[in-house]
Amino acid sequence: MRRHVTTIVLFVAAIVLGVYFWRDRASVSEGERRSRENNVFPAWRREELSRIEIAHEGEALVLVREKADAAWRMTSPRNERVDQQAVERLATTLEFATRVRKLGSGDESALGFAAPRASGAVTMGALSFRFVLGGVSPRPDGSAYLRIDDGDPFVASKELAETLLAPSDTYRDRSVVPYLSLELARFEVVHAGGGFMVRRHDERSFDVPDLGVLASRTALDKAWSALAEMRAEAFPKDSDADRLTASPRMTIRMHPKDAAKPMGELVVGEACPGHPDDVVVLRKMPTRVLACAPKGAIEQLAAITPDWLVDRRPFSFRHDEIEELRLEGGDAKPIEIARKGTGFHEREPVDRDRVGPDAEGASELLVAIERTEALEVKPGGKPFTAIAKARVRASSSGAEHEETVEVGTLGGETVELRRVRDDARLTVSAAAARRFVPRETTLRPLALLNETRRVTRVVLRCGEPQELVDAGEGLRLVEPRGYETDGSVSQLVDGLVRGKVLAWTADRDDGTFGLGPDACRVVLGFADGNTPVTVSFGKPAEGGVYGNVDGRPEVFVAPSALEELAKRIYVSRAALRVAPEQVASVAVTVKGQPAALAPSAQLREAAGSFYAERAVKLGTNDVGAADVEIVITVADGGAPKRVSCATSDDTSLRCATPDVRAVFEVKASTVARFVVSPRDARDARDAAVDAE
Repeated sequence: MRRHVTTIVLFVAAIVLGVYFWRDRASVSEGERRSRENNVFPAWRREELSRIEIAHEGEALVLVREKADAAWRMTSPRNERVDQQAVERLATTLEFATRVRKLGSGDESALGFAAPRASGAVTMGALSFRFVLGGVSPRPDGSAYLRIDDGDPFVASKELAETLLAPSDTYRDRSVVPYLSLELARFEVVHAGGGFMVRRHDERSFDVPDLGVLASRTALDKAWSALAEMRAEAFPKDSDADRLTASPRMTIRMHPKDAAKPMGELVVGEACPGHPDDVVVLRKMPTRVLACAPKGAIEQLAAITPDWLVDRRPFSFRHDEIEELRLEGGDAKPIEIARKGTGFHEREPVDRDRVGPDAEGASELLVAIERTEALEVKPGGKPFTAIAKARVRASSSGAEHEETVEVGTLGGETVELRRVRDDARLTVSAAAARRFVPRETTLRPLALLNETRRVTRVVLRCGEPQELVDAGEGLRLVEPRGYETDGSVSQLVDGLVRGKVLAWTADRDDGTFGLGPDACRVVLGFADGNTPVTVSFGKPAEGGVYGNVDGRPEVFVAPSALEELAKRIYVSRAALRVAPEQVASVAVTVKGQPAALAPSAQLREAAGSFYAERAVKLGTNDVGAADVEIVITVADGGAPKRVSCATSDDTSLRCATPDVRAVFEVKASTVARFVVSPRDARDARDAAVDAE
C-alpha cells in the first residue's frame, strides 16, 4: 500500500511540474528579458517559432511551419509554398530588431495606432506576441512607431517598418517550374517555330523520340539551365492571367516519372507589364501560378531543336568520370586500364602501374575519347558487323554504369560506330575511330624523341632549304650563306628533342598520313656523330599534324606549332632594328607624305623593338610599291638604316632593307609606333585600304 501511495505522489508531482513548466514557457523569463532589454521582442525562441502573421492594406499574410526543421508554408492570402530564404530573412529581422528610441509619456493619439499601418502576431510555442505598427516617426529617417502587446510604444527602425509593410508576394515561392529534371519521364516544348520533346531513356539520360537517338547531356543541361532561370521576378494580378496568355508563345509540358503526380503545364504569354525584360508565365498544372519570368530563359528554350539535342558522342561520360576503359578487337592485344590514385593501373596487356609521364598517354586517350564527335548520327536497327569494341565504366550519382561502343570496318576516310545503349550509328573520322581500337601505341608516353644528346646540326627541307651547324658558338646558318641566324631555331630543337606529341595515332603508316618522300622533313645531327634522326610532317590532323620518325613505324599527331617552326626561315628577325642608343634621328613617310613623328624617346624605343615576325622570302628585298618608308640615322656616322614596307593585310606589312636580301613580315602595330598622328598611324596599319 505504501508503495502505491509513493507512486501516486510522484505521478501527481510530475503533473504539477509539467503544468508549471508549460505555464512558464507561456511567459517571458527574467533571463530572457534582461538579455533582450533593447530588442523589439522581449524573448525569441527560434526553435519554437511556428507562426508569423502580418496584416496591412487589406491583406493578411500567414506563414506557418509544424516544427523547427520543417519547411515554411503560406496559408493566407494564398495556400502555397514559400521562398524559404525570404521567410528566414523575415524571421532574422524580427529576432534582431532593436528599439531605436524610447518615447516619453504623452498623448498617443498622434502615433497612428488608431489606424495602424500594419498589425500581426508572432507565435513561438506557448508564447505569443502581438504588435501594431503606427505612423512614421520624424527621426530617425524612415523609422516608425511600434507597440508590442500592451507595452509602451517606442520607435522602431526603418528596416523593420519596411519589412512589416512588405507585400505577401515577397515571400512567395519564386520557382515557376514544378518538377526537377530528375523527376521527369518526358519533357516537351511547343511553339510556333517548332519545339522539341525528350523522353527518359534510363535513370541518367533521355532520348529524342522524333529522331530515335539519345539526347546529349551537355545540350540538355542548357535546357535544364533555362528552366532553372525561369524564376518569378514579379507576380501579376491573377485576374489578368487569361488576357496575358490569350495568345501563347510557348507551351511547356512536364510528365513526372511518378504516375501518381499530375502533369506540369506552363504557358508563356506576352511581355510582363512593367517588366520589359520578362514575359508572363502561367503555370496551369499541377498548381496555378502567374509570374513574370526572364525572357532570356524562354529564348534559350525556343532556340533548341531536335537535331541540336542529338548526342554526337560515343559515351555520355566526361573523361574525369571514367574509372575503367577496355579496348578489344583488331590486330593488337586487348587493353584494359583502371584509375589508381593520380595515375592508372594497366591490367592488360601488361599488369603494371602507370604514373607520371608514363600515364600521360592514358590520360590524353580518355580526353580524346570524350571529345570525339560524330559527323552524322542515325538510328540503328540494321545488323552491324563489329571488328572491335570499347567499354567504359564510370561512377555517377553514387552508382556504377557501363557503356559500350562497337567499331565497324576500318579503311576509309570515315568509320561507323555503334553506340550499344541506343543502337545508334555514329559516323566518325578514321582518326577518331582508331582511338577505340587497341594498338601497341595506345598507352605510349607522349615524349617525341626524348633525346639527351646535344644537337649540332639541323637540316630543314620544308620549303626554303636550310642548314644550321653548331661549331661551338650555337647553331648558325650555313645554307643559305650570308645571313645572320635567328635564335628562335632553339625552339624547334627543343620541341623535337624534349617536346611531346598530342597523341600516337597509328602503329604504322598505311599511306594515308601524307608522309611520303615530299613531306616536310627535319634532320637532327648530334655531337656524338652517331645516327642522326629525321622527323617528317604530313597531312593536317585533328588538332595538329601527322608525323613520324624515319626508321620507326609509328605515326603521331604533333602540335601544328611544331610544324610551323619546321617551315620557318631562320634569318634573324632583328635585321630591321637599330639599338636605341645608336639612333640619331628618324624620318617616316606614309604614301609619300612626311608623317608626324612620335617623341624622341618613343622613336628610339620603336627602333629598338623593330623586330619582324618572320622572314618570308630570301634572295630579294623587293616589297613592291612601298606604303611606308622609314630612315633611321645612326649616331656614329655610319650608313642609315632604310626600311621600306608595303601593306600585306589588315594586320601586317611586308618590309625589307637594302642591307639584307630578304623580305620580312612585320606587325602593323610595330610600324605604327614611329608615328604619333592617329590618321598617320591608321595609314601605317591599313595603307592598302586607304590607297586609291
